[in-house]
Amino acid sequence: MITDTSHTTRSISFHAVTELSMAGYQCIRVAGPSRPFDLIAWKEEKILFIAVRRTRSEGISRFTGDVSRLTDLVKTRTPPGVVYLWIYLSNHCFRYRILPGGAFPVKGEAIP
Repeated sequence: MITDTSHTTRSISFHAVTELSMAGYQCIRVAGPSRPFDLIAWKEEKILFIAVRRTRSEGISRFTGDVSRLTDLVKTRTPPGVVYLWIYLSNHCFRYRILPGGAFPVKGEAIP
């Protein structure tokens, strides 16, 4: 769930949408205060549910609550696709796939 609606948080969502579009995905931003995801993207038969976060100094350890909530959704198979947490730190995006046991780092620069 996102509670920060600052300009910077919104701009990283737009950056993520641009990256997804360049990788051939159609994408929509999700609105609302209780949303678990910021973006839903699809390409052919693949659907991605993405939570986008920004941090200035910390990594994924700052987002343990988000990982826990997303992991619970994956365990119940609520989203009909693959769940990711994207964390923007400085000018780099760290991508994690959310699995029933937690967050697994996705290596490489390519969008899944």
